[in-house]
Amino acid sequence: MVRMCRLAIASLFLVSLFTAGSFATTRSLATTKKTASPTITLTPSVDSPQFLGTSVVWTADVQGPEGHRYDYRFSVSFQNQIQIVRDFSLNNSFTWVPWTVEGTYQVIVTVRDITGTSYTVYDPVAVPYVMLPWVTAPGGSAVHSTSHPLVALFSGPPCQSGHSLLVRFYQAGSALQGTTTNSVPCSQNSANFLVAGMLPSTTYLMHWEEYGPNLLNVGADLPFSTDAISANYPPTQFTVNVPPTAHDAEYPEVLFQFLPTNDPHWPTATDLAGNVIWYFPQQLQMSRIESGGYIWGFVDDLTLAEFDLMGNEILETNTRRINEQLQARGFRILDDFNIHETRRLPNGNLLLLGSSDLVSTEYQGGTKENPVDILGDLILVLDPNLQVVWAWDAFLHEDLNRKATQGEICKPGGGGCPRFNAEFSQANDWLHSNSAQLTSDGNIIVSERHQDFVIKVNYQNGQGDGSIIWRMGPYGDFTITNPPQQTCGDPNVFPWFTHQHDAAFQAEGGMQGSVMTVFDDGNLRHAQCNGGNSRGMLMLVNEANMTVTLLTQGDLGGYSAALGSADQLVASDGIYSSYGNGALAGPSSQSTELDLNGDTVYQLQANATSYRIYRRQNLYTPTWP
Repeated sequence: MVRMCRLAIASLFLVSLFTAGSFATTRSLATTKKTASPTITLTPSVDSPQFLGTSVVWTADVQGPEGHRYDYRFSVSFQNQIQIVRDFSLNNSFTWVPWTVEGTYQVIVTVRDITGTSYTVYDPVAVPYVMLPWVTAPGGSAVHSTSHPLVALFSGPPCQSGHSLLVRFYQAGSALQGTTTNSVPCSQNSANFLVAGMLPSTTYLMHWEEYGPNLLNVGADLPFSTDAISANYPPTQFTVNVPPTAHDAEYPEVLFQFLPTNDPHWPTATDLAGNVIWYFPQQLQMSRIESGGYIWGFVDDLTLAEFDLMGNEILETNTRRINEQLQARGFRILDDFNIHETRRLPNGNLLLLGSSDLVSTEYQGGTKENPVDILGDLILVLDPNLQVVWAWDAFLHEDLNRKATQGEICKPGGGGCPRFNAEFSQANDWLHSNSAQLTSDGNIIVSERHQDFVIKVNYQNGQGDGSIIWRMGPYGDFTITNPPQQTCGDPNVFPWFTHQHDAAFQAEGGMQGSVMTVFDDGNLRHAQCNGGNSRGMLMLVNEANMTVTLLTQGDLGGYSAALGSADQLVASDGIYSSYGNGALAGPSSQSTELDLNGDTVYQLQANATSYRIYRRQNLYTPTWP
């Protein structure tokens, strides 16, 4: 479903310009326009009108010259504002499940003839569709089941402009205050929510709450009973190794982003006792959950999509479409998406990573007689309509002479390896970036696992030239003010993170510096010291003085040679940090919470590998800044 905040964007036909510092050229896409169009129809699977939450499959059909090939872009218009929901792809159907707001929508398909090298774009075809509200009366409410056994659709009433509405839900008979959803601005329309974070086969009570200046209105409690977990949910075991204490009630949920592997597990949220309270209804390479409970993930290495808590797709784009835009501007194209990162930025743009390769005859052992293939990364920024507005190419800004610190290589189909030049049997896995974050000064930090560096890139909110501002890590630009007294291996390596994951600023701009969390996989340290566990790191970073002070450097009780996550927990009784030890032997993974002394104060274990594991207040509030 298209959210109201996603609709406040430019026209469907807006082509965003690239900054001169980021792209070599600004050539237009190679497209033409015909006046004589084939016959294009767009048909819904169920007739209009329907109530909110109805699943509607839209199918486009083209009657044109025999043997021609087409691709399709689906968009939705509401109140004269248009959102692309799936950019051009070969799929001629799109499943639309609108549940947020009633009204008359226009569902639009734009078809291109892609038979030749110059694409032909035909006039869009639009079909009106009416979605009906479940609640119209002031103060009314309703709750309905959905396609997900643990997710309810709650409908609240129209309310006063300037106020906001949310839903509070709690287990029947519980004395606790329960959990709240995200809030939405009041309007003359109904307010609708997906309620998630509930135990299976359990009855809950839920009501709306309207907030305004010196105002709190509360609706009537409505009962809702969840169903049993789906029969095809993979058997997943959770074990509490270290029980929670009182402050953990402030972060009562644990989200495991289980990997799609031959041992299938679905991304799952549990309570602190390891009881399942939500899951994604299939395998997914999940990257992030953003505000409101919307999920970014990769259907495969070539397809990025956003989903709601029921598992319905909301937005989708693909590398083929991204590469059209990059190539038209003389920029390096993607082999794959880099499936490690997706973040919605404050202005509505989307930050993600891409993977590309370069054949070299002079770097990293390459010669004219024996060239090598080198894997590198791109930073991409898309606008809310999934169009590229800025990009950064590591090959143009980083030292190609500096190899991966442990000489990592990729082979076709290798774990964690993207595609690369088919003429090579292996490629140097040079960077292997695994997270990116917009900083408060408008730049971007990136965790480069195989360089053992966190770097800061000159983005300047889309006006930057992509130069490297600093590098943090062993032999980088920062000095640790309080290195540990006991070391092994290279004393310049041991205090630092190596092969790290999920580096992020948790709080920026303090008098003494900014707080950063990092999951230290520790591969280089592990090799130099003949063993050792992964570590959770909470650091105070002073960019003015180029210093780092270690606040916490805790042993996580096991070694993850790959994967991992980190986030900060600010509780009423102090500061804690939580880490996802994602690839332990077994296979297994652990969510481990440390206090500032580095002592383990909570730990939950699962019998599957998990890319990231986050402690959460609820499924609507991101853990990351």
